[in-house]
Amino acid sequence: MVRSLKIFIAALLLVSVQSFAGYFIEQPYEDAPASDSLSSFSFGGELELVYYLGSVHPGILLSGEYRFHKRHSVDLFGVAMFSGDYLEIGADWRFFFRGAREDDFLRLGVSFISFERDDQSYFPPRVTLGYGRDILFFKNASFLSRIEIFASYIIGKPLVEKGGEFVNREAHFTAGLNIGFYLF
Repeated sequence: MVRSLKIFIAALLLVSVQSFAGYFIEQPYEDAPASDSLSSFSFGGELELVYYLGSVHPGILLSGEYRFHKRHSVDLFGVAMFSGDYLEIGADWRFFFRGAREDDFLRLGVSFISFERDDQSYFPPRVTLGYGRDILFFKNASFLSRIEIFASYIIGKPLVEKGGEFVNREAHFTAGLNIGFYLF
């Protein structure tokens, strides 16, 4: 299962890199098309792979995004980890560099995660910084793929892994990769 997932991710990354490998060499940034038909609302889901406490934890992210300007969007999202470690809800702001549907973006996010620790529930805030790209595989398609890397910091109570009776490992910092599919 893990090997198949690694092969799938490698193939997806290879297709993404192959599609855009010569884009900036062939076409200067200033000459790139700056407008296309932007729909204001998109929704979809992502596979989220989050690294913390020495291992990768997969989850699923569902999101609804509203593009209120050609370079700015806001989305509301929810994340559930397959391992049940935590649930997350939050909001993101994205800045798109060219203002086109197929574009690189910078993401700033604020969210709250919910987890249980020592028979108590906690709901600490989390801040996130990410960089990604929206990819159209077909020119007139009404869907896109999204790939993003991010880092986040949990403010307050950290995630904990019990290592024994007296030893606990804590994580405030997490890093991750999102691979998604959006309809617009």
